[in-house]
Amino acid sequence: MACFRRHRPFTTLSRRKRRKKVLALNYLIHCERFRCGGMFYDECDLDYYRRHPDEKWGWSDIVFTGRDPAVLWNAEIITARTALHNMISNCVFDEAYQQLSDAEREIEFRFETTPNYNKNGKIVSYTMVTREMPRYAAFNGLTFNDYTQQREEELLHTAPPPVYCGYKILPGYAYGIGLSMVVDAERLSIEVIEAAIADFRARGEREWRSPEPASIII
Repeated sequence: MACFRRHRPFTTLSRRKRRKKVLALNYLIHCERFRCGGMFYDECDLDYYRRHPDEKWGWSDIVFTGRDPAVLWNAEIITARTALHNMISNCVFDEAYQQLSDAEREIEFRFETTPNYNKNGKIVSYTMVTREMPRYAAFNGLTFNDYTQQREEELLHTAPPPVYCGYKILPGYAYGIGLSMVVDAERLSIEVIEAAIADFRARGEREWRSPEPASIII
């Protein structure tokens, strides 16, 4: 039986080990300062968004150091608009899922594949089979995807939920301390990310939520 090593949460490591990881991150941020700006590291293709200024950059995973030399933050940063779409998408999916019977769910989320063989007759991969998706009476004859897209548009324009910007700490990360950051910006940029990091640090690197919902242009 294969043995799997369970990753320890970053916060359970000794201070010496955490400082070592922070020092390594500081070095990486320094090396990537011309690409990422010098305050954080991001694996995202930042040059793509520089070349395509009309492309809305709404989400990224970043890492940056904390004020404590033994703390680094592993953060997901998204715009309020992206957060709104995520909230609506999750809500609509759950709503549609509940309207299907167990048998319909099994059919809807079943994956069909066909094997691919090499010259020796050995299976080397599988290809997803494209199939015609069923239509449901509960959705007035629409497919699951068509119904959820329709409902998302409806909620977006008639009853969008409020989105609050802020910071939420997420426990249990193996690399750094997890953090969710929602920012009130039309799109992400190095400047927007750096401003969010500076604000998070100024607030004592603690959880915070704006008292007023973000103003989002639909």
